[in-house]
Amino acid sequence: MMRKYWFEILLVIVVMTISAYAAFSDAQNLSNRWFIRDDAYYYFKVAQNISEGHGSTFDGINRTNGYHPLWLWINVPVFALARFDLILPLRILLLLLSGLTAATAVLLYRLIGKVITPAIGAVAAIYWAFSKEVLVQVYQQGLETGIAAFFIALFAYKLFEFEKSWRTQPVTPRQLATLGVIAVLVIFSRLDLVFLAGMAGIWIVFRRHSLRYLLPLDLVFIFVSVLLAIIFRVTFREYFKYTDVAATMIALSLVVARPSRTPALAPTRSRRHSRSRHHPR
Repeated sequence: MMRKYWFEILLVIVVMTISAYAAFSDAQNLSNRWFIRDDAYYYFKVAQNISEGHGSTFDGINRTNGYHPLWLWINVPVFALARFDLILPLRILLLLLSGLTAATAVLLYRLIGKVITPAIGAVAAIYWAFSKEVLVQVYQQGLETGIAAFFIALFAYKLFEFEKSWRTQPVTPRQLATLGVIAVLVIFSRLDLVFLAGMAGIWIVFRRHSLRYLLPLDLVFIFVSVLLAIIFRVTFREYFKYTDVAATMIALSLVVARPSRTPALAPTRSRRHSRSRHHPR
């Protein structure tokens, strides 16, 4: 077991050791070096209020839904500890984000290692785990991007396994249920990822049909054509005043435009025509 997964185990140990050192450092480091965006504290305060029975509110007066649900649900039990120590939830959250970093790096190692080579997968995993740019953009801000990246990587890995197996083995309900659950988690991690889950659903449902390739292209064409039409009409500067119109038009286009089934061409068969030969008597 150790020989087979030595790289993954070593990667997780190194990442979690470094994060443990950061998590239990001085309290001021958590706000000066981690969780540096105000948006994160909207999550944290709403989660704290929910854990204390005040409902989904930031200020204790007005209701709010300005968050992505999965990351908030994870934050609720963490920030229930804020009644004992205000800094303790931040320390735990730092460890949790580091665990997501390591898990995502392992998934990238496995996926890219199977698609290309394990060496390239290892390079990608190390870059993801120790790149400062990835740290700042994905994890350091304390937002939902860390868990969204994890579920995207997990979804891609499971889709790769499914794509390899369905051509040679019968598809089981367990496989479809697993992909469905992960797709729901992808959506709840960031609600705009519903488009990714939808495209993956088309790819799975129409796996034996030519619509698998044609329908995603139709959807992309609808999105692009609607957005370009509105931008061309009102200019890009004024576009954001008409986002509701664009969303409504895209939704109606998706309902009205029905996928057309292209009939399969019947295979042509070469026919041998017998020619009568006249022989002289």
